[in-house]
Amino acid sequence: MRAPPLVCSAFALVLSTVGCEGAPEMDPDNPFLAEPAGSDGKSDSAYLNPDGIEVEVDLEGEVEGPSWQLADGPAVLGQFALTYLRKRGDVYLESLAEDSTADDRAEWLWNNHWYTASQIAQVANARLSHWRMRGVNAVLLFAAAQGATVGKVLTAQVPTKPFSIYADAGSVCADPNHHISLDQSVYWYLWNPDTVGCRATTQNVKVTVSKMLPKNPTVYPEYDRLLADKKLTSVILFGQIGDGPISDSDEGMLSFRKVGSWLLQAGFKKTAAPLGERYAKTIRGNTVEVDLYSPHEFSGLGDFGHFGNFQKALSEHEIVAYDGHSMLGASDFWAKPTYNKEYQIYLYGGCLGYQYYVRPILNGKGGWQNVDILSSVTEVTATAYTFAAPALGTLFWAIDHGNRGSWTQILNSVRRRVGDSTFGVSGVRNNCYTPTGSRCH
Repeated sequence: MRAPPLVCSAFALVLSTVGCEGAPEMDPDNPFLAEPAGSDGKSDSAYLNPDGIEVEVDLEGEVEGPSWQLADGPAVLGQFALTYLRKRGDVYLESLAEDSTADDRAEWLWNNHWYTASQIAQVANARLSHWRMRGVNAVLLFAAAQGATVGKVLTAQVPTKPFSIYADAGSVCADPNHHISLDQSVYWYLWNPDTVGCRATTQNVKVTVSKMLPKNPTVYPEYDRLLADKKLTSVILFGQIGDGPISDSDEGMLSFRKVGSWLLQAGFKKTAAPLGERYAKTIRGNTVEVDLYSPHEFSGLGDFGHFGNFQKALSEHEIVAYDGHSMLGASDFWAKPTYNKEYQIYLYGGCLGYQYYVRPILNGKGGWQNVDILSSVTEVTATAYTFAAPALGTLFWAIDHGNRGSWTQILNSVRRRVGDSTFGVSGVRNNCYTPTGSRCH
């Protein structure tokens, strides 16, 4: 997710060699040397994901279980619905499991009236079973996005008794995964009611489109804020992808070296670095720095021993890219650090980043005015050199071309490298900057 380790497939990397004179050979796939998608002047579609839309949906269903657990039922069933829809490839719900407000967001039907969680707690002898949760963020891709309107109803097959699914069904209703040991706590992630022999009692949760978020005009990163001091700082954290001690052949180490090689080819110079490696270049009078943290500096969202390095990356850089496992959304690393209130861009390369970690980053930044977050709605089989490098490459190209690189161009460059449309960007709907002046009044 890269979570747990090795869920996402590894890529064989062919590293550029060093020529006789010590200069790196040119790699034709180097995104720091490529023209970005859409740089031919064609107008772009101006949406956050080239092949999808973002909407809000309402979830509604039933839940059975011990009374002391029922309040958690809507959020738990939301996770089962997330998996059911995700595996069908075109509807992606936000994750509610790590949202501390999820229980309060639920509403319960009692005597033909809807009550909030706090209100129903005051109703004597109320039996909780029928619930709804409103305003859940979702991304619709491809066919699901076509013709989507308020009131469109989708369904997700989920268990009626989510708290005892492992005891009731064993492993029969879950997809096998040799990297994840099945138990009650992770059943939602492996849930598949279509497996042969699954006899769990299920229901179809209603997923109703309740709000169409407005389509954007062409939007851009806030280049004026990024370059106000004539300097752009960025960092890529290459997490460990394999198991055991970190080796030079780990995919994270290979990506670390690959991107360093590409930067040298693109005219960056390796300079003294306070941590990891630093590459620098002057573009149109702006100092552009790229710091690379290998798995030795920070191995992933469970590396408590190097949390200080994680904090340093977030505190000292305007663009922060993470490539590593997502820990099934169970890590609190994105909620732990102290965030600055300056404008930043986050490029999150772990699996289901849209579902898991957009919210804690947003909370830490204090609002969308301070952050744009690129993330994926599904498992990520891409390494940093296929999502972070083209994103950074397009940003650097834009600095050299009048800041004309829109977010759609950045996304198209990532899509071209990754090979699918699972990456989108959040928080850019109200960005003010354009190359011809602010669009905010």
